[in-house]
Amino acid sequence: MKSKLKALKDKYFEWSMIRWALVGLFTNALDYLIFISVYGPINSVVVANFISGFVSTSINYYTHHRWTFKSKQDHSKSGTRYLLNLIFWWVVSTLSIKALIVLEIDPKIAKLLPILVIAPINYFVLNHIVFKKKG
Repeated sequence: MKSKLKALKDKYFEWSMIRWALVGLFTNALDYLIFISVYGPINSVVVANFISGFVSTSINYYTHHRWTFKSKQDHSKSGTRYLLNLIFWWVVSTLSIKALIVLEIDPKIAKLLPILVIAPINYFVLNHIVFKKKG
């Protein structure tokens, strides 16, 4: 039984998963706090999500590049891919949040729900496309 678990771990587990989760938890908490703080006074999902996303993803990119995936890529390559990925998910997230709020879901909850879909997909994209290893 132990050897089967070890084989599964060796095949599917990477330490970058743990680092990715830690960075993700921190930057998502930061994103959430900024969103709630900005959304209250201005009542605009687009502006609040843009501001919170800009701050948190700037930190997220740098931390993932340096620590999570230990990327050796030039920032022009990984940064461009990251920016395209960011824009795509920002649009999906913003539209999802707006739709949930229209459905009368509290903005504090609506902000969290898209993360459940986006996060697992994003690990794969970051690991295999944005910060992919050479070779």
